[in-house]
Amino acid sequence: MSGLKTLVDGQVWSIDNFLSEKDFTYLEKTYVNADIHMLHVDNKNMRPLMADTDMSYRVVSMKIYNPIFNSIEKHLDITLPKPKSKMAMQYKRFLGNDSYALHAEDKSIYGEYAYIMYLTDETDGELILPSRADAAKESTDGFEEMKNTFDVTFADETMSYIPKKNTCLIMRTGIAHSVRSCTGRRDSIAGWPGFIPAIDR
Repeated sequence: MSGLKTLVDGQVWSIDNFLSEKDFTYLEKTYVNADIHMLHVDNKNMRPLMADTDMSYRVVSMKIYNPIFNSIEKHLDITLPKPKSKMAMQYKRFLGNDSYALHAEDKSIYGEYAYIMYLTDETDGELILPSRADAAKESTDGFEEMKNTFDVTFADETMSYIPKKNTCLIMRTGIAHSVRSCTGRRDSIAGWPGFIPAIDR
């Protein structure tokens, strides 16, 4: 399908021209151009859901915006689970120097897929998908704990992706990745459609 590219075979895909102009403009007006109070998430003041890794970003929960899930399902020919948690879709914002160190998500908690839909263009702040060898160079105690807790996968060769407006990355959970600090502001909508609340685990 037009716009769909495979970045890591069977694990990571990108979709250009992800939403229609009408649907994307709605998100810009509702979130990017709006004055929204957001929670600053970091590992210094908040207990991580899994192992401790350095992270810093802003987030606010949002109602499910169906065109996002519809586009993912259409492009990948999959059926996403019915969301059970606010983690299924969140509006996120990275400001200068915000980043997220090497980590992965446990499928038993986060479900099968993660996605990031970018609302702004950038020149840096890359998402990095490292090879096993390159991941070892930037590993932390928190990442080693993740590897000992669940199955972590890696790209065959390290690759990076610079966020671009109206594109979406979809990843199978479990793949190692990090987010470098950005000099500007990154707005995105991201989440895990199959996130399993603690009460259901």
